[in-house]
Amino acid sequence: MSPAAARGRRVYPARRAVEHAVALDGVRPLRLFPVLWPLWQVETTANVYDEQAYEVIDRFLVRAVLEAGIHQVDELARFFGTPVSLVRRCLAFLQVIGHLRVEADTVRLTELGHRAAADGIRYVPKESRQDLYVEQYTGQPLPRRYYQGSVPVFPTPEVPEDRLGDRSRFQPLFAPTAFQPSIVEELARRPDRAEFNLPRLLRELSVLRQHDAFLPAYVIETADRGLLVYTAVAAERDSLFEDVCRQVPAIQNMISAEESADPREIWTAWLAEGRAGRGTLRQLTNGVWRATLRADAFGPDARLPLSRLGSFELRRRHFLQIWCDDAGLRRRAVLERALNMTRAADIETGEELGRRIDALARQLGVSVPTLTQLRRYGREHNLHAHLARLDALV
Repeated sequence: MSPAAARGRRVYPARRAVEHAVALDGVRPLRLFPVLWPLWQVETTANVYDEQAYEVIDRFLVRAVLEAGIHQVDELARFFGTPVSLVRRCLAFLQVIGHLRVEADTVRLTELGHRAAADGIRYVPKESRQDLYVEQYTGQPLPRRYYQGSVPVFPTPEVPEDRLGDRSRFQPLFAPTAFQPSIVEELARRPDRAEFNLPRLLRELSVLRQHDAFLPAYVIETADRGLLVYTAVAAERDSLFEDVCRQVPAIQNMISAEESADPREIWTAWLAEGRAGRGTLRQLTNGVWRATLRADAFGPDARLPLSRLGSFELRRRHFLQIWCDDAGLRRRAVLERALNMTRAADIETGEELGRRIDALARQLGVSVPTLTQLRRYGREHNLHAHLARLDALV
């Protein structure tokens, strides 16, 4: 099945990548770069074999060639006591589906014919189209998890506005490499090719065409010149693309060459705009900047919604955590955001929801809420749809 060129789901917001990165032990994240990772979308054609029961005469003709060693059309007709015309019609059909060849009235089984005879199944070839994704820097085919419906891939370096999860503006990376058909040929020979979206049933694979495709990703630069990469494949880091960064120094060089602003100046100016109210600015031990605001800055009638508490503001590739010292308010923020998570498209099990809530509670410095506490908060705030989804997950 061919993956859609552009998925219907939106690109997940950059704040999720930042929230994960700042929680890593021993890591000092500095800047975030929304990028479009260059892929090749390779269109292929192949044969897939429909398994059918043999017609009686077809089966016995094949067995006569294979087991009795009868290879002449006339001899086959005499052996079975049937008209030569009938034998020719049956052999013509078996030749069309690739089980044998008839040359000068001599019949030879093909490799497919031998396999079909051994399995007792008539294999009828059908054309199948299959799209494959290949990472452009390394020529590495992408595993099946990148074909999930939750992973957006676009045919151009323009992300539609209605697919953006926030105000991120993605910049395409450039890989100075040319596509080689040998990439697909080597993949076809691999015993684990099914793990790369190439089913074992496909045979005689050939490349029809390839074109560029673009995978949205967030690259986070750290203080030790490391690069963390996040894609929509999972809530955690994307180890495959981080490995590409280690293999290709040019990616690190491109990131390092980007001009960096003074984060203190950025966030001092942000506070001075007054959109969040008065606050104090400081840098945490892990290098992350935090603005601590008054409790009355959050709420339905305040400058910021409660869901922004503990989250991040992004500006000029830098990020700032929005904070409040009121632990009770932070706990309310966890309860509200946890219930909102129940409706996230990428959360499909109670286990996934639990992991996300645990991480959120750690991020806001409060204890993990129980299911009873979540349900009570949902009833008190008339979040009935969220509660129904919570019950469905757990």
